[in-house]
Amino acid sequence: MKYYQLFVFFLLASVTYSQNFTQEKSFIEVVGTSEKEIIPDEIYLDIFLKERMQKGNKIKLERLENQLKQELKNIGIPENNLFISDINSVLSKTGWFSKEILSTAKYHLKVKNPKKLKQLFECFEALKITNVNITKATHSKIVALKKENRIEAIKAAKAKATYLLSAINEKVGKPIKINEIETHNPNFVAANHINVLGYGAGSGISKFRSNKSIVQFEKMVLKTSVYIKFEIK
Repeated sequence: MKYYQLFVFFLLASVTYSQNFTQEKSFIEVVGTSEKEIIPDEIYLDIFLKERMQKGNKIKLERLENQLKQELKNIGIPENNLFISDINSVLSKTGWFSKEILSTAKYHLKVKNPKKLKQLFECFEALKITNVNITKATHSKIVALKKENRIEAIKAAKAKATYLLSAINEKVGKPIKINEIETHNPNFVAANHINVLGYGAGSGISKFRSNKSIVQFEKMVLKTSVYIKFEIK
């Protein structure tokens, strides 16, 4: 009786395995990729202001801030795009035998038009602001652009599978598996500006050229890759 049960078990297992084997369909695996070149429309800067002595008089932080706000207004950058993030006071040597407590402040500035950068850096030069870091550049519609890229990558994958299978007179079936391949798309891009006043390197992302008239951003390359496994009809 035990041998009979064992025989039936192996027979059923063999039939199940045979059915699974015959049910498995042929498939093709492809990777689709989509790339977009984007000009950033949101640039973020850190601006550092510091009180200084001029002809024996202290130029206070409030005055420096008001001057900066006025210059921003003159070139069409809204004042509400500038906000303070930190303020400190330091004891600084102002003469051979004199010291003064000078206040320093760090501001964040958001610029939506890259073409304003040249005017902006000219303002910094006129105001003797020597410490500015470009910290980030991105696009205001980056989320929507990434979605579009994913769709285009999937379409590219299907197109690739279609023409590969056409070479052997086969057709693409339904997708069995879809995975997005993780791609590094940095939000930072390089900025080009002449280092005439010792502008900071902005965490290593700023790149300077010798041509004083050049202030421009390189294009961002947004890349998406998708892996898809298709059945073959």
